[in-house]
Amino acid sequence: MSSERTDPDVPGGRDDHGWAPSRPSAVPQGSELLIDRMVLAVRAGDDPAIRGLLARLAQVADVAVLLRLRQRLDEDVHGRPGSDGQRTSVER
Repeated sequence: MSSERTDPDVPGGRDDHGWAPSRPSAVPQGSELLIDRMVLAVRAGDDPAIRGLLARLAQVADVAVLLRLRQRLDEDVHGRPGSDGQRTSVER
């Protein structure tokens, strides 16, 4: 049983020590594929591809998708393990 108590009226709920982070929402596979392509385009510095992918992502993105994009870009820059446990290109 989790020690985290949640308040259904407050996003993320509350615990005894302040605000508890909410669990990340699942990102649809189509959005995850767009995010993969965005990470590759940013890595390559392909501005036209980035603009096109941003336009497509803007049509389907919600907060969970945008947070996942931020996480993936940050992992790529800092070489942290990705969701699949593999190191990103910076550390390969």
